Amino acid sequence: MSCVSSVASAMVAAWLVSVAGSTARAAALDSTLTLTKAAADVSVASIGDLPSSIQLTASDLLLTSVLTQPAAPAAAAPAKAADPEPATLLDGWKSSVEVGLNGSEGNSQSFNFRVGFSSKRVTKAMETVFDSHYSYATSNSVTNTSRGEISLRNDWNLGDSPWSIFAIGKGEYDEFQDWDWRVSLFAGPGYSFIKNDTTLLKGRIGLGVSRETGGAKNDWTPEADLGLDFSHKLSERTKIFATFDYYPSLKRFTSYRVVAKAGLEILVDPELKLSLKLGAEDRFQSDPGVGRKKNDVDYFLMLALAF
Repeated sequence: MSCVSSVASAMVAAWLVSVAGSTARAAALDSTLTLTKAAADVSVASIGDLPSSIQLTASDLLLTSVLTQPAAPAAAAPAKAADPEPATLLDGWKSSVEVGLNGSEGNSQSFNFRVGFSSKRVTKAMETVFDSHYSYATSNSVTNTSRGEISLRNDWNLGDSPWSIFAIGKGEYDEFQDWDWRVSLFAGPGYSFIKNDTTLLKGRIGLGVSRETGGAKNDWTPEADLGLDFSHKLSERTKIFATFDYYPSLKRFTSYRVVAKAGLEILVDPELKLSLKLGAEDRFQSDPGVGRKKNDVDYFLMLALAF
């Protein structure tokens, strides 16, 4: 009963202190204080019959303060720290090496080999991408594919605007085309239709030139570049990607090139940063040369190691 009386006294004291204001707060400094109904100058009829004098001890006051203490606000979740800006041009690169091969022996012999290296650097001001790959294939000990490509692209961001400025340089080698080497340079504006953590859809329109050597054409050709980049995360480990480029000649619009590429990338081992990439690339030329097909299609299945 003494415990119940102590709690009851503490609850009543809390109500009286809130009404009495500064008078009650000043009296709380004594180790034992006496509050009367008359001193509080308020009516307490609503709380029933009370003794003419309520004795409050230090323990009662402590319990009162605990009961009337407001709940502490919930701690906010810590914000995810952003990646620091690269200090120099050599910092901030994320690279990967890709390798794929297959072959057969017996009545027929074949060997296919494809290797690639790519690197990407992203800052608030720009995004730089370097990409290279080489494909080699034989059938019955006869080479039927020997092709390489290297490219460097930079996109300059215009603040928070979806607009950007791009520039790209590309070099190609192909032993089985009407030319041996082709160099191309393009620049122009780009626009991000969708850009978030899951999806990217970006278009670009540029002007530039290309030149083929080792074949029938050995001069510079003015061209346009109408391109589109797309990628989408299906899950934390899986994404799809596609690129499309249309290169019409500015000398003769019936002459043009088209390069389209699409694929799927699956993260196999997050700790090793090992991924599986598969897809296809189609290269079309309206004027491939005498005895050449207009379309060249490459299929690839590769393991990619990121670092």
